[in-house]
Amino acid sequence: MKIITSSALLLTVLAVLTLICGCEEQGLRSERKTRLVGDENLRLKKQLELRDREIQKLGEAIAEYEKEEQKRADTGDLALKLLKDVAAASKEKEDLAAENLQLKTRIAELESEIAQSGDQPESQ
Repeated sequence: MKIITSSALLLTVLAVLTLICGCEEQGLRSERKTRLVGDENLRLKKQLELRDREIQKLGEAIAEYEKEEQKRADTGDLALKLLKDVAAASKEKEDLAAENLQLKTRIAELESEIAQSGDQPESQ
C-alpha cells in the first residue's frame, strides 16, 4: 500500500509540475507573441508614416503642377489675345493704307481739275 500511495503521490507531484511548466511555457509564448505583435505594430506605424509623407509630397507636387499648368494656360490665352490684337491692327493698317491711296488718287484728280480749270478762261 505504501508503494501505491507513494506512486500516487509521485504521479500527483509530476502532474502538478507538468501543469506548472505548461502554464509557464504558455505564459512565455503569450509574452513572446505580445512582443511580436507590438514590434509588428511599430513597424506598420513607421510604414504608415512614410506613406503619409509620400502622399503629402505627391499632393504638393500635384498642386505645383496644377499651378504651373494654369500659368501655361494663362500665357497661352495672353498670346492668343496678342495675336488677335496684332491681326486686327494689321487689318486696320491695310484698310488705312487703302483709304490713304484712295485719298491720294482723289487729291490728284482734284488738282488735275483745278489745273484744267485754271488753264481755261473763266466764262462769266
